[in-house]
Amino acid sequence: MVVITDECINCSACVDECENSAIYNAGEEYQLNGTTHAPISEDYTFIVPELCTDCKSCIDVCAVGAIVEQ
Repeated sequence: MVVITDECINCSACVDECENSAIYNAGEEYQLNGTTHAPISEDYTFIVPELCTDCKSCIDVCAVGAIVEQ
C-alpha cells in the first residue's frame, strides 16, 4: 500500500501523475462506486486506497519523498 506522509508540501505533482485518479488534493471530496465521500485528509494530499493499484508512479514524482510504501 502507498501512502502520503505528513511531510507532504501539497504540490499536487502526484495528483497529476496518477493514472487511476486515486490521489486527491487536501480537503477535496472523492468519488467511489458512484458515491461522493468526504476528504480523507483536510491537511495533506491523500490517496484513496480502493482506487490505488500500487503502480508507484507517484513515488517517483514526489519532490520531498513524502510518498512511501507501507
